[in-house]
Amino acid sequence: MEYRPQEIEEKWRSYWKENKTYQTPTTSDKPKYYVLDMFPYPSGAGLHVGHPLGYIASDIFARYKRLSGFNVLHPMGYDAFGLPAEQYAIQTGVHPAVSTAENVGRYRQQLDKLGFSYDWDRSVNTSSPEYYKWTQQIFIWLFEHYYDTTADKALPITELIRQFEEKGSATVAAAHSHEEHFSAADWQGFSAQEKEEVLMNYRLAYRKVGYVNWCEELGTVLANDEIKDGRSERGGFPVVQKPMMQWALRITAYAQRLLDGLDTVDFSEALKTQQRNWIGRSEGAELFFLTENEEDKIEVFTTRPDTLFGVSFMVLAPEHELVQKLTTAEQKEEIDAYLHYVEGRSERDRMMDVKTISGAFTGSYAIHPFTGKKVPIWISEYVLAGYGTGAIMAVPSDDERDQRFAQHFGLDILPVVDQSDYPNAEMGQKIGKLINSDFLNGLEVKAAIPKAIEKLEALNIGQRKVNFRLHDANFSRQRYWGEPFPISYDAEGLTQVETALPVELPELDNFQPTADGHSPLARVESWVNTPEGRKRETDTMPGFAGSSWYFLRYMDPKNENAPFSEEAVNYWQDVDLYLGGAEHAVGHLMYSRFWHKFLYDLGKVPTQEPYKKLVNQGMIQGIIEQIYMFKEKNEAGQTVFVSADRIAEYGGEEAFALLPVHIDFVSNYGQEDSHLDQEGVAKFLEWRPSYADAEFIYNEAGQLMTDSEIGKMSKRYYNVVNPDDMVALYGSDCFRLYEMFLGPLEDSKPWNTSGISGVAKFLRRLWLLFYSPEGEWLVQKETPTAKERKALHHCIKQVQHGLESFSLNTCVSDFMKLSNELRDLNCHKAEILEGFVLLLAPFAPHLAEELWQALGHQESVFKTGAFPSFNPAYLVEDSIVYPVCVNGKKRAAIELANGLAQEAIKEQALALEDIQKWIEGKTIRKVIVVPKRMVNIVV
Repeated sequence: MEYRPQEIEEKWRSYWKENKTYQTPTTSDKPKYYVLDMFPYPSGAGLHVGHPLGYIASDIFARYKRLSGFNVLHPMGYDAFGLPAEQYAIQTGVHPAVSTAENVGRYRQQLDKLGFSYDWDRSVNTSSPEYYKWTQQIFIWLFEHYYDTTADKALPITELIRQFEEKGSATVAAAHSHEEHFSAADWQGFSAQEKEEVLMNYRLAYRKVGYVNWCEELGTVLANDEIKDGRSERGGFPVVQKPMMQWALRITAYAQRLLDGLDTVDFSEALKTQQRNWIGRSEGAELFFLTENEEDKIEVFTTRPDTLFGVSFMVLAPEHELVQKLTTAEQKEEIDAYLHYVEGRSERDRMMDVKTISGAFTGSYAIHPFTGKKVPIWISEYVLAGYGTGAIMAVPSDDERDQRFAQHFGLDILPVVDQSDYPNAEMGQKIGKLINSDFLNGLEVKAAIPKAIEKLEALNIGQRKVNFRLHDANFSRQRYWGEPFPISYDAEGLTQVETALPVELPELDNFQPTADGHSPLARVESWVNTPEGRKRETDTMPGFAGSSWYFLRYMDPKNENAPFSEEAVNYWQDVDLYLGGAEHAVGHLMYSRFWHKFLYDLGKVPTQEPYKKLVNQGMIQGIIEQIYMFKEKNEAGQTVFVSADRIAEYGGEEAFALLPVHIDFVSNYGQEDSHLDQEGVAKFLEWRPSYADAEFIYNEAGQLMTDSEIGKMSKRYYNVVNPDDMVALYGSDCFRLYEMFLGPLEDSKPWNTSGISGVAKFLRRLWLLFYSPEGEWLVQKETPTAKERKALHHCIKQVQHGLESFSLNTCVSDFMKLSNELRDLNCHKAEILEGFVLLLAPFAPHLAEELWQALGHQESVFKTGAFPSFNPAYLVEDSIVYPVCVNGKKRAAIELANGLAQEAIKEQALALEDIQKWIEGKTIRKVIVVPKRMVNIVV
């Protein structure tokens, strides 16, 4: 009976589906274990061989836990809202719901072929109204709460209103966008609009003016990745920053808790560092500078209040609310021109471009709080409105960027920190003695900082402050394919919550944003205008909305009355193991931790953190095959391609551009001798007919050698390998094992099929432990020998360690080693082979099911099997080889029975013929026996 993986795998996939083998009860007497993958965005390209890496690893672990007696939750769904589907709709007219459904269907087919143990009855799709109804509900909860800094938790906005009614803003301790000062009487006298504005300053979901990337020629708002060098990728049109009213989430209220929570979770240190840096906690002082006319205050935050005497100018973000007021008539033209320049610069450009030095003087001055001197006020793009207060005090003697600015514009540089006693000190480092700083002179920096803060507080112009780099999350998109906000506005513009959920997306046939930058929803008047005379919010939520809580919906996905039941969430608690890419460190992971902490404050979830352990799988990289193309055409106007081994003859690499080619055209792809032969060139020309008249300069063998480079597997590099093709050739069990065998899970590694045949060979050999080549059943009910048991139990120990430490590549090596040992021992014993099947089951589930059934079991191995435990007694060695040394140098070795007495060991070591010649005629001072390790004779 021959091993036929495709037949076996189809049989068992059908069995699992019909018998709902992986259906998970919501509660159980068994201990729970929740294994989760970061769910995919269902793109039109489908899965390539890199995508399943994490899915396979999580499935192995889920099956291992299932076999170990746990009630395992291992679900899968789709993060289905997003820009690509909308862009596709704009280009083709195909509705995003239609293309998304098609893509989801394709993903499901591909995932099923890989034999995953998902409970598909729990699948979620973030774009379905049944799901986003609850995303809308969580948004409403955010809107209806504020963050009380005394209670250190979210509280209902009604509690804040009660405080305003009784005492005004004086006693309020709450996260906010700006300071409020009013009495209870003031509050009572505020109009409805004024009260709403005040409450927006505190709500966890609130509206504010934000900036979008606006392209006038395209008549659309663009995402950051649709812009290059200040122009749209599509068409190359100018893009400017346009202010628009938008929704935001006050994630900053949770900054300290997000930071503290990292100490309680099992994430890699690299990922924790990324999150800590993104949150960016810093301690210092918040203070204000009065403007020259003493009408306005400019607030700044600094981590270095000790350097205040070094302030020689101030810089405001171009968007700062005081810019227009502070601009003098003489400077207005220059400021207006600069503001126009900044409009064309995205926030990302401004953050990343550290070389460009630009700015403009407002014409106004601030008054130095200590010296009383006039300090010029500038604006510059290097100060961002969304960070801190949107203004800085510039100390060019102690900050590189301030110094470059000062040197460029000829501004004063006042030295205030003497670092001469610290020859290796760098600018900005908190070491040195203060100079030219009045009452701080002579103090070391660390002593000067608190002293400066004391002075600021005594003068009532500043205070000690903890600041965070993290800023509130923009939660509006001017797009169609996203969750609609459950918000409408009355005739006065007052915000009202929609209680009839879900607020569903209307049908649409024009997916372009409107001419004034609003989302396509703004065109659907029948949807925008409600029967009650209100107007709906036309922005939609961003891509991270649905993914910020999906792990909770899996616990109770069919619940029509709540996002999840109390019973379900109290049983499942949190995710025990989360697998996904490290690229989500400061996006999805941060937002989902924030939402979870908010739901904890509301008493909706029992844990503060959503994920106990996170494993970031590495990337499976592709081989990018490229051919050398002359940058200039030849005299005949032809494009010229040159074999990689001949480019030195034609001016070297500088003369060429590299053109990626499809890996299917390349012979020996990924190898040192990768090339296009004549057939490969013909395929290339058929694929790229625009090069039909090109000249090809081959090597002596008639080949066009290619340049092979390891990089991203992507459609743009024509190097995508479809897992369906691998499964068709080798079977999914082989593919699963091979992906694990490639190397450590968390490392990136290039895809290379050179080793997959070895894994396929291992599976065929394993099959032959059960069946002869003629199909005869070989398994015997005999008692195993000590060597057979030792081989099995050694493998059990190694594999269990590999599973718990996620060294899944070593597990595959251990399987191969055991298979070879059993073949050498000619072992076909049922006890041994059944243990091997149970060990292998998480990795190669289809084959394990087939062999489990052949061993006489009626139900699935994942219903009746139990992961084996190793017995230390079987690993005890019968004999031990002792090195025998003379004066510390090895001279011989002897194999002795385990447990032999020390005197007997000494006697037999001394009797060895190879030892006799080294000790003959010498005095033996002592014989040292290190049990189970060595014998040393001292002469």
